[in-house]
Amino acid sequence: MQKLLTLGAAMAAMALSGTAFADEVWSTEIGDVVYETDLENGQAVLSYPLGEDSEWRGRAFFPGLAGQYEGRTSYDGFWMDPGSDDGESGCMTEMRDPETGNTSDHWGRVKLVFVDQDFPGTWVALRGQCFAEPDDMLVGRPVVADGVE
Repeated sequence: MQKLLTLGAAMAAMALSGTAFADEVWSTEIGDVVYETDLENGQAVLSYPLGEDSEWRGRAFFPGLAGQYEGRTSYDGFWMDPGSDDGESGCMTEMRDPETGNTSDHWGRVKLVFVDQDFPGTWVALRGQCFAEPDDMLVGRPVVADGVE
């Protein structure tokens, strides 16, 4: 009984903390997008694959999304990735990762719109390069365990 109470208290503490624990994953045409963490400044950090054979992942930052699991609407943020070695040009300015401090000239604006406002929910993302208006669309559908809604 004591172990059950301790486990229950630990789970309640994690739920109240607002930290994501990478428990949200969405399937997209480019691969799985993962809710990585919440930053102290209220930004949620999502990661996405950079390519089929790449071990690297890009990151997207969404102010106001951290800890929001109900009533999600739309969130303006930015994405960044380490770039490529194939001579692909980046932006004229660099963006700084608010968590790691790393900088990259491969970044842009992104708008994340939740179709389903409560967890787990489908979203549509519009992504743009550098300061350009986001116009490249990606749909994310939640990955859920069998029998879990």
